[in-house]
Amino acid sequence: MRLPSRASLQTRLRDAAFLLREAGYWLGSLGILVAGLVLLPFIALGVGLYAVPGLLEVLDRLAARAQGRAAGFAAAVVPFERRRLSGRYSFAQLAALLSAPESKRDLSWLLFHSAFALLAGILALVLPLGSVLYIAAAPFWPLFPPESPLELTIAIRSWGDAVLTMLLGAAYGVAAWILLPWMARRISEGTLAILSPRRYADLSQRISELSAARASALTAHAAELRRIERELHDGAQNRLVGVVMMLGLAQRAAETDPAAAVPFIGRAQDAASEALAGLRAAVHDIYPPVLDELGLGGAASALTSRSPIPCSLDVHGLERAPAAVESAAYFVLAEALTNAAKHSDASRIDVVLHTESTPREDVLVIQVNDDGRGGARVGPVDAAEGSGTGLAGIARRAAAFGGRLVLASPAGGPTKVRVELPCAF
Repeated sequence: MRLPSRASLQTRLRDAAFLLREAGYWLGSLGILVAGLVLLPFIALGVGLYAVPGLLEVLDRLAARAQGRAAGFAAAVVPFERRRLSGRYSFAQLAALLSAPESKRDLSWLLFHSAFALLAGILALVLPLGSVLYIAAAPFWPLFPPESPLELTIAIRSWGDAVLTMLLGAAYGVAAWILLPWMARRISEGTLAILSPRRYADLSQRISELSAARASALTAHAAELRRIERELHDGAQNRLVGVVMMLGLAQRAAETDPAAAVPFIGRAQDAASEALAGLRAAVHDIYPPVLDELGLGGAASALTSRSPIPCSLDVHGLERAPAAVESAAYFVLAEALTNAAKHSDASRIDVVLHTESTPREDVLVIQVNDDGRGGARVGPVDAAEGSGTGLAGIARRAAAFGGRLVLASPAGGPTKVRVELPCAF
């Protein structure tokens, strides 16, 4: 008879550890299930809808962690990002939230986990311990007095009873050897199968995201064109008109008094210089040349060095991204620093730029944290003002690339701004 190898023993120990860990999280699953059942009658009355977002947020986090544990055990990759619940919702939004496919998957997993996780954990603990106890303790039955024999499954009063008990312990060991990996696979595979969206649902979600990103990109593009047209009309064009007028006046003055034409020529030169500066600023707003010269890290260093508030910059883990993404990141950072300087009353700003790799794509992350007074909010975007300024403009710029703005700014501070820009938009 060949003894189990060391690798097989390690595998069984890993299976048992996974099952025991899932049994430990069973209390959380049961608590959410009981809370949902208690809340159900109040949801029908409408009052309980106020507690739905909090309950769904806890369930979403619990399911996300379970999915992560299952993926780690099965060495699987989760090819999508889970939703994140936050903020306030209207009644219509709450109803849509309850009927969303993600909520249905989380609820199905909750029922599955509540039903089987504890049972699997108990078996993972009882079977191996029972096997060791029965085999190790049965031979010591003579040490017990006849009136108080050793009792395991049966009272052991003879060597025949001891051998029978040891055989029962061996049966427990064989059952544990066979059942532990099977139960661990069923729990992990079941978790991943329930929490992973079907292929058509994933594609539908991706199409919706791309459609929303395309609409945001078109809106942002139109707003940028209006802003550039306005800057050229109000800036460079007016200054060039001034140049033409000054040159016309200089020409007329030169016909009668050449010396009188000199001031007009000087003013025309000044106006031409201002027009050139305006054109350079407009070109800079379209795509900053510093990005080509120094890259995003160098451009960010130039921005932070010009901030009136002391800034720290961390670009560890930052990788090159498409030019359009780096340009958007540059303007996001510039706007975030401007907002902090104008409104935060902060004494320090910390900027972090890095690239996060996800199963779907790489994501360029811009984080701007300040120790100011907080209370920042994302306001509506004024269509007349183009793409918007402040946090609203940042949100729209991120949405144009299929990204998002995550804002945490409680009253009293600090303010944390996180912008995620997918690199494969």
